[in-house]
Amino acid sequence: MKNDIDNYRKCPKCKTSEFQNRSLVMMINECCHPLCQNCVENLFARNVAPCPYDECGKMLKRSGFWVQQFDDPRVERENFIRKRLAKTYNLHEDDFETLREFNDYLERVEEIVFRLVNELQVEETEQEMQTFREKYGEAIERNRRRPTKDDLWVKAMLEEETLRKSKVQEEKIETGHRSGSVKFDPKAIIDELRASDLPAEVVLDRQRRKRIEQEMADKEEMMRRKRDKQEEKQRAKERTTFGVIRPSGKPYYHNQPTFSLNGPPLPSDEEIERLGYLQFVRQASTSSVAGGYLARIGCTRAILEAHAGLLTSI
Repeated sequence: MKNDIDNYRKCPKCKTSEFQNRSLVMMINECCHPLCQNCVENLFARNVAPCPYDECGKMLKRSGFWVQQFDDPRVERENFIRKRLAKTYNLHEDDFETLREFNDYLERVEEIVFRLVNELQVEETEQEMQTFREKYGEAIERNRRRPTKDDLWVKAMLEEETLRKSKVQEEKIETGHRSGSVKFDPKAIIDELRASDLPAEVVLDRQRRKRIEQEMADKEEMMRRKRDKQEEKQRAKERTTFGVIRPSGKPYYHNQPTFSLNGPPLPSDEEIERLGYLQFVRQASTSSVAGGYLARIGCTRAILEAHAGLLTSI
């Protein structure tokens, strides 16, 4: 029971846990110190106050707190730092002359994240960030206004989903009108029999043919919608990806590797057993044989190492 209670979130200030209060909301700030929402409202009633943790004491604003999403405060801090850096370090590959420079830039961003998360050389890192803003200020502002590839992909998916829903709605309306137009109406048949000189069998047969044709049309329409739905699922499956989209290059062709011995030829497995090579080799145990090991395997390797390179200087 005690271990289960320890798994709940707990405010270090008022000692309230989720076990005692199911509606407890934990909040966290930029110095990675979590507090419950009630403590934040009480301690920061004047909007600005020092961090209540004894080892911190950093001046914080009430607006600087946000709802904690991750159980580990360090993960929450890293997520906050990455969001903050994304506003400055938003350059793309086309902003650099070579791919090497872009890769160095990405590596440098990860180093900055590591420093800020672990509070290493914070002042030097902040100065480096300021220098970067001054150097690439124009590119940073341009990329803030320019949508990313992810934004364009999401927009395209939303437009396609809206188009699909409108198409489905139009098909439903069209199907409803078509089915309503040929709905079986006994009163209309009686009125037609009264006003027509045709025999009753002819009128009824005509109405029967209309119903059969409509049923066949509805069946074909149902099969078409089912086929379109399957094709849409297949297209959605092909579009879905959770990895980085990389350009396809030259296809891989496997070539059997060649080994240059540069020495006397190796004896075959039969010659190793027949010519007594295994006389001074430790025989494989039962467990080794079960695993696929044989004494001639080790012997062949030793002979290979002895023969390899003997004729290099000749």
